[in-house]
Amino acid sequence: MSLQMVRFNAAVDPAAELRDRLTGVFAALDAASTTGTTSTAYASESGTGFVSALELTDPTTNPLLTLPEAPRLRDAISRAAGGLIAPTPEPFTIAGAYKS
Repeated sequence: MSLQMVRFNAAVDPAAELRDRLTGVFAALDAASTTGTTSTAYASESGTGFVSALELTDPTTNPLLTLPEAPRLRDAISRAAGGLIAPTPEPFTIAGAYKS
């Protein structure tokens, strides 16, 4: 199993575009009927802080590498974060979880 996370802040203006791009990626994942993939995106209440998490059962089969919507999202993140390159995903582990 592989867990990756991307964290970044955006200016207020591009935040709406980022939400649209994220929605497009999630719709494409759903349409592709991927298995073994869990992807979650969070936005801060202010709307400018974002965290995106990706969990892959098999790290060699990342569906985000083949979806046309994914590069558009990466470009939007890069612009919103004020850089030429999108923030790099970093591996992480679950330190604890609770679900009732």
